Amino acid sequence: MSTSSSTASVDSDNEMSSFLENLRQRCVQRGFDVCDPIHTAWYNNLIEEEGHLQKGTLKKLPEPRSIHIANQRASAEDVSSSSLSYNAVLIGNSKSIWPEFIQWIHTQYKLKVENCTNDHDERRKGLDLILQSNPFDTFVMDRLLEVFNTCCNGNGNGREAESEAIPSKIASYEFFWSSGNRTKVNVINAKTILDQDGDASASTTRKTDQYHCFASKDDSFLVSMQRVAKVTGKYWHDEEGTKLCVHPKFGTWKAFRAVVVFTTRPEYNIENNRMQNDEVIPAQPPYCPCPVIAEEITAAKDTMEYAIKVSSGESNIDYGVMSSTTDGDGDSSNDQDRLCTYLHNTVTPGSNWTKVPLSMRPWIQLRDCITIGRDEHKYSDPQLLYHYTKDPDILINELRKRSDLLRININNIV
Repeated sequence: MSTSSSTASVDSDNEMSSFLENLRQRCVQRGFDVCDPIHTAWYNNLIEEEGHLQKGTLKKLPEPRSIHIANQRASAEDVSSSSLSYNAVLIGNSKSIWPEFIQWIHTQYKLKVENCTNDHDERRKGLDLILQSNPFDTFVMDRLLEVFNTCCNGNGNGREAESEAIPSKIASYEFFWSSGNRTKVNVINAKTILDQDGDASASTTRKTDQYHCFASKDDSFLVSMQRVAKVTGKYWHDEEGTKLCVHPKFGTWKAFRAVVVFTTRPEYNIENNRMQNDEVIPAQPPYCPCPVIAEEITAAKDTMEYAIKVSSGESNIDYGVMSSTTDGDGDSSNDQDRLCTYLHNTVTPGSNWTKVPLSMRPWIQLRDCITIGRDEHKYSDPQLLYHYTKDPDILINELRKRSDLLRININNIV
């Protein structure tokens, strides 16, 4: 390699390192304190080894054409020292996301309801619309699209970024959301334009393709966030008990929201007078060793078995408003879809523990089976209950605690 080529490689490496550090800082400021770089080849190799490609349960994430993938495991220090190892980041959060989310709900109400009308009934309808339209997923998409736009294209006000610009070799980035949706942004043309309400998620150039969130559907692109986390080397995947990822410090009190994959432009190799598309992909870091004692895994297995039992219809537990969408022909794939719908897409009572359905409680209690991080990093009851039940009354109670904003009678909003 010539001196000029070597210098260019170092400059590119430094550029990517600066970008990733800036991205991590901005994610933390917005409540997303998980921002772990990965290479998608590591995830793709894992799901292929486990047979998911053959079974059709999972698909490969995009990855560059590679000329080498090392067979041996690298040390975590070796991998983390080179930003060239990464073509994607895993984004998620701890309990730090909750105050950011409630503040966002507060802001949405002021912008879209309080500032627009003094009519009591209209305010109730406006608040109802905000709280009933899957607000947490909307918040996550809004904030992360804003963060990436700021890092890649400037500060969100139409000005170009300078030292914080995305590395010039990156042509686009694509969000693979935990919901199964995808959002792709072209860096060359992507400009976020604020709408009249100041909503930074409104972009005239963003292309969004919708996908069903279940792997049994043809248009699904389900990404196993637990396996993505596993290949970072920072999480242990509990495949026997909770089925969750366990962090040596935070335990189970982390959640993953998206994998963002970067696509690079082909570099022109002057010496060979050709476009160079191949990239060297180094070995992934070693897997995180199990930080959990055997007794806790056993307890989690028992809780999981009970959760499946009470959610399988054996105890005649009502699945809630979404249960009518299943065809009930007894097929196991339909049972799995029904369970996924119940856990992820169903609104149940949950403004306090006494109102949580018996069929939902063991799923929430699974996280408590692991003691690591529980005392310091466990979610507050409102956050924990809302993530599982999506009861809008929880958000109303949180807003009332924050301020006297809601002076109207909204007790009957469901």
